[in-house]
Parts: sequence; structure tokens; C-alpha cells
Amino acid sequence: MNTKLTVKELLEPLQTVIGVVEKKQTLPILSHVLVQIKNNQLTLTATDMEIELKATQKINSKEKVNFTIYAKDLIDIIRKLPETTVIEFIIEESKIYIKTNKNSFELNTFNHQDFPSLPKIEDGDVIRVNRTELKELIENTSFSMGNQDIRAYLNGLYFEVDEDNIVVVATDGHRLSIGEIKQSNNQTIKKTVILPRKAVLELTKLLNKNEYEEVDILLSKNYFYLASDNTTIISRLIDGNFPNYVQVIPKDYENIIVINKQEFLDSLQQASIFVEERKKSVKLAFKDAQLNIFTHSERGQAKTQISIKNFDKEIEINFNIHYLISILEKITTNEIKMVVSNNENQACLLTSTNDNETYQYVVMPIRI
Repeated sequence: MNTKLTVKELLEPLQTVIGVVEKKQTLPILSHVLVQIKNNQLTLTATDMEIELKATQKINSKEKVNFTIYAKDLIDIIRKLPETTVIEFIIEESKIYIKTNKNSFELNTFNHQDFPSLPKIEDGDVIRVNRTELKELIENTSFSMGNQDIRAYLNGLYFEVDEDNIVVVATDGHRLSIGEIKQSNNQTIKKTVILPRKAVLELTKLLNKNEYEEVDILLSKNYFYLASDNTTIISRLIDGNFPNYVQVIPKDYENIIVINKQEFLDSLQQASIFVEERKKSVKLAFKDAQLNIFTHSERGQAKTQISIKNFDKEIEINFNIHYLISILEKITTNEIKMVVSNNENQACLLTSTNDNETYQYVVMPIRI
């Protein structure tokens, strides 16, 4: 069985799914991509048994062809070829021969019928959401996810969907990010799921493509499903109970400080030069309508100062400086609101100064 594809037809869908393929797999077939041609459509599928990515491409072929091939080898072969290059695949029972111009390659293959797939999701309501809004929601919260935490439920992104909202939350136990989209959803009951970190990263790549305005989401008991016009992603979910994030948000609004975001960010970035590597601590000292920022390390120390609005109490509190910087980089308004407690061990809340702010960020202090 033979077939021909151009580099242009093959490369983009291959780049879409390649991120799921791990270099080291427990099953050799998982290092392959499933290639299917049918009814003038090319479909590529990759999976690691936790996530399945599928990308389609319209082509001019009425053939019906199915085969598997090493994904990394295939992309290495074609990625530097001109888009118009025709690639010929000669498919045998256990081998695939690739011919491009004067070059030829021999790769192992498996029976395409043995290629694993995640179950089709049939239960649940489909939610249609604006691609750009969902992309921003995930990018502005997912940086707070845990990474290889022993508490598995922290190593992912929490989705909460009801009739009127889509809420996304991430936390690593030291900081917490909350984002919300207000929209009418075809959701009869509230659904909550935790999407694994790797799936979140692949989902972000998918949403960065500007090929479509809206995407469909379906949440089931065990799987997350998202589809656009030519790409679908299915992911198993993390089994666990996500922390009650509402309880973490500070309720004491006695100390609300308004700070110029860019001045605050610039000062923290300058002070970060002299941060002690282990604790990464920065001291914020509020006094006389000024914010003094202190850091020190074995190489030296830094003190920067900026003005703040309508706040003359004396409060000192220490934070992980990189947590503060990462939050300020996400807030888009010129000024931020910072809610701090008189108790140096209580969490701090950062938001923009907009009344309809979509995002809330909570940071726990560091005990010195």
C-alpha cells in the first residue's frame, strides 16, 4: 500500500500532536503517530494513554490509508524540507519506506488497529466558549499550578462550570490564581474537574492558534474534551478533591493599598538581583505612604522605594519575590489593589483596580 503527501499537508497537524509523544514510552506504539487518510481528509492522532490529541487536514486524496509511524523520526525527516516536497510512503506489514526527492528512509511500523485510543465521551453538556477568552483565562492562572507535588490534585488546573460562569483556579499551596468568564452555559448542574498539568500545556498551545473563534468543551466524570474545527484533545482527569479556594481569599479589607503596577514590578525586578536563592524572600515595608522593598543575599543587598496611595500604616511582610513578579506580569491595569493583613502570617490578595476584575491572586507570606 502506497500513498503520497506533501510536507505542507503533513507538517502542521504533526506539529499539533507531537507534544503528547514522550521519548520514553512503556508501550513502543505510543512513540508512534496514527496516520489516517479517508474522504479527502488526513487525520493524525497521538496519545500517551492519559492525553489524546487529534488533528485533521483537508487534502486532495480519495484514498483510504491507515498506518503508524515513529512521530519524532517523521517530523525530523520532513521539518526542513520545502513545503511543496512530495513524500511517498510505501507501507508494508512491519516496515514503512519514505522517499523524498533522492532520499529514502526505512522505519518500523505497527498494526494500526493496535493503536490505543481514549474512550469517546458521550455524557455531558457541550459548552461553547470564545477561544481568546479561554486562552487568557488559562494563561493568567495556570502559572500557579503545582509541579510534581505529592498532592496530585495541585498538579493541575481546576475547572468549575455552572449555568452562568466558567471559573478556573490553580494553586501550589503557596499561591493561588482565580479567573472567571461570565457567560450562559448549557450546563444543567455544576461540574468540577481537575485537568492535569501536561494537558493544560497542550491545551494552551492549541488555543494559541488563531484558526477559529470558538471551541467546544465537554466535561464528563473522568475526561475533559475540547474540540475546534480541526483539532480535538481528550484528557483523563486528576482524581482528588481540590481545596476550597473561596476560603483562602482574604476577607479582611481593612488594609487596601493602591500601587502603580509598573513601578512595583520594576522595583521588584531590580531587587530580585539580590535575592537569597533558597527562600527567594523580599520584605515589603509600608510606612508614611511609601513602600520600601528590601532584599539581600551573600553578594549584597537592595532597597527600592515607591509611593503608594492613601495608606500610612506601618506593616512589614515577607513574600516569595518571584510569586509577586509573576502575578504583576499578568495584571494589565496601570494600578493594582493589594489587600494585606495586620497579621504578617495572613495571605495577601492582589487584583487590578477594575470593579469587574476577572482575576484574583492570593499569596501566602514567608515566615522569617
